[in-house]
Amino acid sequence: MKSKTFLFDWGNTLMKDFKDEHGKMHEWNKVEAMPNAVQVLAILSKQTDCYIATNARDSEKEDIVKALQKVSLDVYFKDIFCYQELGFLKPSTAYFNVIIEALKVNKTDLIMIGDDLENDVKGAQKYGIEAILYDPNNKHSEYKGQKITDLKKLLEIKMA
Repeated sequence: MKSKTFLFDWGNTLMKDFKDEHGKMHEWNKVEAMPNAVQVLAILSKQTDCYIATNARDSEKEDIVKALQKVSLDVYFKDIFCYQELGFLKPSTAYFNVIIEALKVNKTDLIMIGDDLENDVKGAQKYGIEAILYDPNNKHSEYKGQKITDLKKLLEIKMA
């Protein structure tokens, strides 16, 4: 049986989104990985394919790679799906259609991980993709679906 493929949101899932910074993340004064992101992806990327699926509007794929390089995350991803290249935003069906076609996988083979309940989680679920809410500050205490407060919990997920 094939392992699940992971789609990660970028801002506030893998890298901290600083509200006082604007423009392309790799040009920000302060760039930081989310807690445990490097350690978890070092392990996870050896077990399964990992991709980024982001709505970031200021950055093209190359800009995202430059930001990831600043925190040593770039080596863990097979590819990056971003608004600048896709022309669509999560939670649209078109956004997820492009990813499914590019990866040549069934939607049931994917897991979307993100901090945005509507765009990342409910958008993926509406499309038929399993989704996990990354909620480190428990902002969505009412959410009863799959939720983690620490990226380390991803290592406990059954891959197949």
